Amino acid sequence: MSPPLSATAREDSTPVLTEARPASFPRWAGAVVLSPLGVSYLGLDDEGFAHFLRGTGAPFASVGALTFLFALLSLGRWGLRVMLSQKHPYEPWLWDHSWRHELQDQRLTQLLVSWPVSLVLLAVLAVVHWLFYSRVFSQGHVLPGALLGLVLLGFDIIIFTRVLGPTVLGTLALLRFGRMRLLLPGVPLELGSRCQVHLEARSLARMSNVKVELRRIREWAETTGCGDERLTQSVTHIEHSHTYTVDAAALHEGKALALPLELPEGGPEHSTALHASRSCHWELKLSSEVSSVHLDTTFVLPVYYVVGGHPARAS
Repeated sequence: MSPPLSATAREDSTPVLTEARPASFPRWAGAVVLSPLGVSYLGLDDEGFAHFLRGTGAPFASVGALTFLFALLSLGRWGLRVMLSQKHPYEPWLWDHSWRHELQDQRLTQLLVSWPVSLVLLAVLAVVHWLFYSRVFSQGHVLPGALLGLVLLGFDIIIFTRVLGPTVLGTLALLRFGRMRLLLPGVPLELGSRCQVHLEARSLARMSNVKVELRRIREWAETTGCGDERLTQSVTHIEHSHTYTVDAAALHEGKALALPLELPEGGPEHSTALHASRSCHWELKLSSEVSSVHLDTTFVLPVYYVVGGHPARAS
């Protein structure tokens, strides 16, 4: 386990410990960038490599070039954050994440993950149903087929209500309302302070208020057992939660909705630490009690313990 970063306040010499540290080295990017050396080590010269590209076609070469470029960007971003962490060890908001004053909601990212999962589940269901109907009912096993059909129907209902339904509703909400934005007064947001953040969204009809939940979440990996019975699982714990409602009249008029934010007092251990052994992050969850509105989005906030009370603001 890597030791936590240590920092010293400007006003005194008391060490301040924080779990925040830069993200680990992107090994996949390093492997991609070093792959040409591996090719040359295997004895594939320039002419042979060009012949290989012609044989695999332009699509493969284009994907490979984009992957190589993305790997270079990832390595450059990682190196920059490491240098910033060494230069500003007690200002992790400058290198822990690419924080901006304007935060986008996470619905698009979630849909990019949930749609491939949904399509794979649909393909598996289609194959299972085809095998079931072609082999069971074609052989005249009506009663056993009906019982198995009820079991399959139960699985279908669970998959459609838990996976496909939310994915479709989330897509419709994104197309209807667009991506929502949260405007921050600055970066970082300081523990023990009061401020206002502003939500920008398209007009949300029929919504009288917005339910706001501010929470601090701690996550870590926990290993139990040993040998072949060793099991590692992710543990999520909500350490702080505060819920309130805000009148949504401003959203009806197409204006930004002001959300008061009261951050509790806390020390460095309550600061955002996205890449620690026990990661900590703050979430602002926004929802509506009107089911037809589909307002259900979460923003991750840059909440940090500020040494000396005068932070160097991130751009």
